[in-house]
Amino acid sequence: MNYSNDLKEKKFFIFICPRLEIGTHTHNFLELAYVLKGEAIHKWDKRTMNIKEGDYFVIDYQSEHSYEAKTEEFVLINCLFLPELIDPSLINCRSLQTLISSYQIHFKNEFFTTSPSMSIYEDDNGKIKALLLSILEEFNQESPGYLQIIRSRIIELLVVTMRKIYFNPKSDINDSGMNEILKYINSEYMNDIMLKDICRKFNYSFSYLSMKFKKELGLTYMEYLQRIRVEQSMRLLVHTNESVSHIAQAVGYRDIKSFYAAFKKFADTTPANFRKNYYADV
Repeated sequence: MNYSNDLKEKKFFIFICPRLEIGTHTHNFLELAYVLKGEAIHKWDKRTMNIKEGDYFVIDYQSEHSYEAKTEEFVLINCLFLPELIDPSLINCRSLQTLISSYQIHFKNEFFTTSPSMSIYEDDNGKIKALLLSILEEFNQESPGYLQIIRSRIIELLVVTMRKIYFNPKSDINDSGMNEILKYINSEYMNDIMLKDICRKFNYSFSYLSMKFKKELGLTYMEYLQRIRVEQSMRLLVHTNESVSHIAQAVGYRDIKSFYAAFKKFADTTPANFRKNYYADV
């Protein structure tokens, strides 16, 4: 089946696949596979597992996998998509882990009970099947705005799925807590907010809050602030025609060299190349 054009143009493709055997392969996109009928042996990155009707999973970039049917009929719904379907600023995203931790979905990686891209999920209430069939219908009909509907339903599907293996830690910061602090940073990232200012505002010691950032986010305060600023700059690079220097100032950088260094650190490319690569693919 030729899906390369749809993936390039629409960043998305979905189809029903009735197969008894699918040989070992990898791919340069994310694939959500749902077992619609039957059972099979799924070989996946050197693991072998049984899958049955109602099971589903997300195959990551470059993961090697294959299927061998155990029943006379084995049918999959295959949903293929690129992260930039969710937002164009994710054009350099190359893993499920990175996608779900991005600001668009925002699940913290350290709070998953198992790896999101190595899990078999069970559609115990039929919600995932219903979402996928509605996505398939939208894709086939191509009514005005169908890709926007598909985008919103893929986000819903991912959020519902991540809830299955995610737990909300009880922070020992009471009152406003880390969530309130992060909300504040996300709304004020473009301003000169230092950690000492946040400590003063939320009445915590500098050493304590420094420790909380590293423990709960795996980043220092400054690294977290830089990541938020870079993510916002990515959005501006693909959604506006503003100059790089203007965007740097808009997200909080007064020194263009500091902006370039932070962007390179988190995006592994330059702002100009990021913008160029995006427009080359649309």
